[in-house]
Formats: sequence, structure tokens, C-alpha cells
Amino acid sequence: MHTSSLRTRHIKRIIPIFNSTKINQTYLNHKSNTHLLGLLKEISSGIFAIQIFLFRYILNKSKRGKVMRISSDLGRKIIGLLISITTIASISYGQEKTTQQLTGHIQDNKGAFITGANIVIQNKSVWIGAVTDVEGFYAFEKIPNGKYIYKASFIGYKPVEFEIEITQEQSQQIDITLNPESVQIEDIQVNGKSILTQIKTLSYEVAAISALEFQNSNSDAQRILNKIPGVRILEDGGLGSSSTFTLNGFSGDQVKFFMDGIPMDNYGSSMSLADIPVNLIERVEVYKGVVPVWLGADALGGAVNIITKKRKKLLDVSYSLGSFNTHRLSVNGAYTNANTGFTIRTNAYYNYSDNNYKVWAPISNENNTIVDTAEVERFHDRYESKAIQVESGWLNKSFADHLLLGILAAGNDKEIQTGATMKTVFGGITRNSQSLVPTLKYQKKDFLIDKLNVHASASFNFTQSEYIDTLKGVRFNWLGESFNSTSSNGQQSEDGELLRTFTTMKDKEASSQLNFDYALSPMSSLALNYAYGYFHRDTKDKVNPDKIENQFPKSLNKHILGLSYQFNWNDKWNTTAFGKLLHINAKSSKQYDFALPTQRTEEYKSSSSSMGFGLASSYFIWPSLQVKASYEHTYRLPSPEEMFGDGFLIEANPEIGPEQSHNYNIGALFSKRFKTNHQVNIGGSFIYRDTKDLIYTVVSIASPVTHFENLSKTRVKGVEGNIKYQWKDIFHFGGNLTFQDITDQAKLVYNESYTGTGYQKNFHYGFRLPNKPYLFGNANLGFSWKDLCFDHSKYSLNYHFNYVEKYFLTWTEMGSNNDDYIIPRQLSHDIELSCNLHDGKYNISVECRNLLNDRLYDKYYLQKPGRAFYIKLRYNL
Repeated sequence: MHTSSLRTRHIKRIIPIFNSTKINQTYLNHKSNTHLLGLLKEISSGIFAIQIFLFRYILNKSKRGKVMRISSDLGRKIIGLLISITTIASISYGQEKTTQQLTGHIQDNKGAFITGANIVIQNKSVWIGAVTDVEGFYAFEKIPNGKYIYKASFIGYKPVEFEIEITQEQSQQIDITLNPESVQIEDIQVNGKSILTQIKTLSYEVAAISALEFQNSNSDAQRILNKIPGVRILEDGGLGSSSTFTLNGFSGDQVKFFMDGIPMDNYGSSMSLADIPVNLIERVEVYKGVVPVWLGADALGGAVNIITKKRKKLLDVSYSLGSFNTHRLSVNGAYTNANTGFTIRTNAYYNYSDNNYKVWAPISNENNTIVDTAEVERFHDRYESKAIQVESGWLNKSFADHLLLGILAAGNDKEIQTGATMKTVFGGITRNSQSLVPTLKYQKKDFLIDKLNVHASASFNFTQSEYIDTLKGVRFNWLGESFNSTSSNGQQSEDGELLRTFTTMKDKEASSQLNFDYALSPMSSLALNYAYGYFHRDTKDKVNPDKIENQFPKSLNKHILGLSYQFNWNDKWNTTAFGKLLHINAKSSKQYDFALPTQRTEEYKSSSSSMGFGLASSYFIWPSLQVKASYEHTYRLPSPEEMFGDGFLIEANPEIGPEQSHNYNIGALFSKRFKTNHQVNIGGSFIYRDTKDLIYTVVSIASPVTHFENLSKTRVKGVEGNIKYQWKDIFHFGGNLTFQDITDQAKLVYNESYTGTGYQKNFHYGFRLPNKPYLFGNANLGFSWKDLCFDHSKYSLNYHFNYVEKYFLTWTEMGSNNDDYIIPRQLSHDIELSCNLHDGKYNISVECRNLLNDRLYDKYYLQKPGRAFYIKLRYNL
């Protein structure tokens, strides 16, 4: 992850540990293993000697003014190796009686738990070690009675050492606070906080979720995001269907998506959130409201950054088989040469589904009259997608800390079953898309001068998409029956099911970002980011080669310049101030003087500039209680799809303008461990948005086609909350709930018509926007067992519950008395059982979604799949 939030002149290094955050303690009987014990004791002593040597070596280098860089992956490898070997060498002599338990947790001077801290207890005959987990927790289950030296340590902190006594009568709890002891090596500091902990301490309102707990599930990026407070993803149907992402009242392109900091817009329509397998993901970061300058985004209400796995050596292969003939294959691999720093990474996936689940649908006859309603099977909804990405380059070299060149090839093929609503059903329309995306990623600390860090990325996307509707004079009903459609003169129609088209769109899209980060002082830093985006589309229609609007190429240029200043007042308080300058140029076509003798289509150009700014601050009232507040006046530029349409189901609107918003966020997070084994996390936030010219989707119940328009003035007021409880690593439960009131606040609207042009009364004033859930949440409950049937095994049982309150498909005053315009309350239940063997090397999981087979709907009253079963096999090395 790249970040511009250098808050001190020391570079914070994150050293994650292995997925297994607790190391099993090994006890060996010296009577039957005398020679082995002696060997292990010698190995253990040698390890400590190596640790002392490395520490002294670092100090000597520091004194000589030499630069030494410790990468997070290298640190993980060294520390993991030392911990593994010394843990194997944990020795217990004799047959003494044992106490029940020695437990505790390790935290820093700010109260944040430390992941990967080493705890050792030893005397003349016994040496036992353990490592803290992600919550700073450790446990020794069986310890011989006696007196011991207790040692707790972690790189970057002063070690703690004292004497303890273990007796049979009682369990003991020892909680330790480690104080920082920076080892400065040319302004480099090794710091012990986990990545998720560091993200949560940022001044931005950000939710970070690790994907590790979902690795054995059938999840994808979309399903992980749907578990975050304030997030709701509205789907058109099953695998491969279109979806709309909503975050705290904002949706669609108002929220920007990134993969490792590169805009996902540049991956084209060939890759969607539902396509990305969970085994590719390390974690997901969701920025609510204020978006960091370093992302270079013109988001209106937030951003999502998907961080992929960065392990130097990796092999992760999974295959999933499920209902509706669903198949999902994922392969992730990486290799890095320790001597040369050369690395190569490969990610590939394949997804397929017939999506032939049952829906409750209206049945029409040959006269296109609704004669019945029945449960029928979708018959034209097959989806297939595949992608492969290869990156290679160098790590930790003198010319770059990180230099990767890559290529992504992706494609999908989709049968279209419906339009924007289920009123219209198709039996022959298809779309497909292919993308080729070369990429470049570069990072360098101390670039040209000390304390200046640079991060650059660039990508170029070439995508070809086709929409095919060539069945002439035919229409279908939900039973899959076909009928001849006639024109007004009674003859068989020459039209297609919708438009009669074979449209090919060739999109060229380039994106680049350049970010500089400079530490002004130990308390402050400055970041500058420039992002450039270019889009060009050529459209051809084989069926209608003379279509006038296709004669005009469509292009768009975006420039975003951002500057931020971050200041650490003290250990408790940090603040970031920022500003953004945005500019857009667009070129398309527009129809003038509709239905008049002078009607014509001509080239249309538009240009606009905007400036946004904001402030975000975070403060720790207590080590366990953090509060955050932010304000931003932000702009979002229209996307190519909003301006140019998609050539088929989304109509163009070249006159659509930028949207702007005043965003306010106030939040708090409480995180504390009680009595060692009990961990509680409680969070909540209040959201207020005052938005002008909101870009929203206009839907007609009777038409499968949509388009985008600006809504003069809207307001969002929302509250979200979440809670999580965990007992050891055996039991957990949690949940979140979001309420968002999104209303039209324009008393007057400007209207152009033949009968009169000017401002008129807005009859939607004060009503909620249609097709947007206002109350939703989810909950989860889980159990885990270790070594139940086999050693080094783990078993998990998880239950998930999703809830969405009923909401209106249309403006509330228009649909309040008609059930056809109300999307009913949604309640769904999922259950999952997983097992991993050999410390996670071999994994199997089974899952049932929509356990009670409820009818579930999302946007535009489109029905989602019923009960479905999945099984997943995974090999992880």
C-alpha cells in the first residue's frame, strides 16, 4: 500500500507475521529425546546469538551514517523464521505438575495492541516461546511449575524482563506495555503496528477489513464490501450481473474504485468487483467522505482501494463449484529472488454460471398481454469471465524500492435476460468485452534527496465491447416462448428485441498518477499528487452503419491536482488539510431542435474547472477511544458512461455537468480487551451531505433503457453503527446498521418544454430519492475449533444475516399506494462451514446462501438468486 501520510521524519515500517498468529508451543520429554533436546537447545542459543549480532550490526551502521532498508516482506521472513525455529526449540524438562494457563496481551504506550510481539519464559531447564496475534494476545497452555524469567520484546520497542513464578493452584494473567525505542538508521524506523491498526489511526474516516478470514469462503470483492457499515451493493441478478455500489448515500461513480492505487476504471468493463476472487485480496480499505489526496480521485462521497497480496513467495489455488452450474477458479503465484530482488507475480481467474435460478415473473401471451404470474427459470443469463495478470520487476534496489511492469488481459461474455426492470425479457441479446491493460508501478524512498518519497503509476487500457441484438421481429416471454412481433402495418417487424443492433465500441483509456511526499519535520509532511485521465471511444454499428451519432468520436480529458499537509500535534492528535483542483474537457455529439424542420446532430464540446478543499482530524481521548471529524467541499466529474452511455441500455447525455457536495463526518471508535480473553470493538459515525447537481439514474418502469441526469439539490443525513465481540479465537459475533435519509431539497426546478420554459415547482421536494435503500444492516456469528480431529487443523462455522428495509422504486408520493412500486423488506441467511488442515495448506469449505429460499430483490425490483449451495477446495503454500 502506498500512502502519503508520513507523519514523522521516520518512515514507518510494517512487519506483518504469518497467517497463524499464535505459534504452538512444543513440549519434549528429555528422558526419551535426550539427543534431540540437546540439539534444539544449541539451535535456540544460536538464534539468540544471531538476533544480538543483527541488532548490534544495525546500530553500528546507524552510527556510521549508512542507509539500511528493512522491507516489510523481508522483516516478516526473518522474524517468522526466527520465531518458528525458536518455537520448535521450546523445551520442557521433567514431569512437573502444570498450571492451567498463562495469558495476557501486549500493547504500546498509546494502548494499541502489538501484533507479532515475542514472549519468552525460561529457566535453566525450560525455554518456551509465543507470539501475539492481531489483537496483541498470547497464551501458554501448559507450563511446568517453577520460577522463570519473563521476556517480552518487539522490534522498535524497549524489551521488558522480570521474574515470575508458576504454580499449580491458579492461572495467571500478565499484560505488558512496551515503550518505543527507535533505532534510527538514516531516518528509518522499524515500527511494530499492524497495517490495519495503522490505517484506523489515520485522520480520515476509513474502514479496513482483512480478507484473510474469507480466504476459504466463496466470497469475492463485492461480497466482502457488502459487510462494511454504510455499504450496500445493489445487484441486477446472479454472477456477472450489473451492480451499483452505494456508500453513505452516494452511489455509482460517486464512489471511486482502485486496485493497489490504480483506478479500476482503467481495467474496463471486463473486470468487475464480482469477478475479483477473494484469494487475490490482502485487504480492502473504504474511505468514507474525505478521500486521501494520494489516490488522485474526484470522488464525491468516498473511495475503495483493494490491496492485493504482496508476499514474495506464494502459491494459492482454489476451485469452487456451486448451484446454477457455477464454477470459479483462482490461481495466484509469486516468486522473488532473494539475491537479485527480481520478482514475478501472476494472478488468474475464471468464472462461469448459467444463472438459471427461478424468479417470480409476469407471463405474457402472443398479444403481449399479461395473463399470469408464475415461478419460472431464467433461460438466457449465462455469464463467463476470465483474466490473467502478470507483473515482473525488482524490489529493494538502489534505483527503486518497487518497480513493476505488468500486463492484464481480461474478457467476459454475457447473455442479457432483462433490461432495467423485469417487465421486459430478452432471449437473444448478448454483450461481450475484451481488455488489454499494460501497467507500470514505481516507488522510491529518498528520491534524489533525503525524506522525499515518490510513487508513480500508469496504465493504458484498450477495450473492445460488443452489443448484439440481431433477432428480427421476435420477442420472448418469461416461459422462454418466442412470438413474432409485428409493426404498425401488421407485417412482421424489422426491429430487434430492443434496438436491432450489432454495435462495436473501441475504447482507449489512459491513466497516470504521480505522487510526491516530503517530510518537512518530525511532526509534519507535505504531499503533492497529479492525476491525469484520458478516454476516447469509436463506435460502429454493422446493422446501422449510417447512424449519425456514431460519426462523432467521443473523448474526455481529466486533470486532478491535489496538495495535502499533515501535522502531528502529539501522539494523540493528527490533522490533515488538503485542496484539489479539477478540470475536464469533453467532446461528443448532441441533437438540436428535436421534431423541428431544423433538427440536426452536431459536435458538442464542454469544459469546466472546479476547486475543492477539506480538513480531517483524529484524536485519542483514551488509548481505547478515538474520535474523528472531517469536512470536505468536493467535486466529481462525469464519467464516460454517464456522458456517452454504453451504446445499448444506457442513453447518452453529453450535457450532464459535474456534481458538488459539502460533506461532514463525525465518528468514534472504542476498542478494548477485557480480562485478557474478551475483545470488544464499538464504532459509529454521523454523516451529513449537502449536494448540488447530483448525478442520478433515471428509470422508467415501462422502459428497459435508462439515462443519467443532474438533480439540482439533495441532502443526505445518516447514522451508522457497528459492534464486534470476540472471545479468544473461539467465538465471535458482530453486526452493523445504517440509516440514510436522502431527499430532494430543490423547491424549484428548471424545465424546458414547448409549453413553457423556466423555473417550476418541484413536486418531489422533501421526498426520498427512489431506488435507494434507507435502512439496512448485517450481522454475523462464528465459532472456531483447533486440532479437533487432526493436529494443525482448524474448523470454523459461520452464520451471516442480511437485512434491508422496504423502499420505493419510484418517488414515494407516486408509489406509496401501489405495491408494484415498493421493493419489499429483505431478510436473508447464509451459513458456512470450513476446515483447513496442515496449518492451512489444504482447505475445504461448504456454504449455503439464502438458506430459507426467500425472494430477494434489489434495484428496480430485479430478483436475485434463491437458495444456493457451494463447495470450495483450496491449496495454499
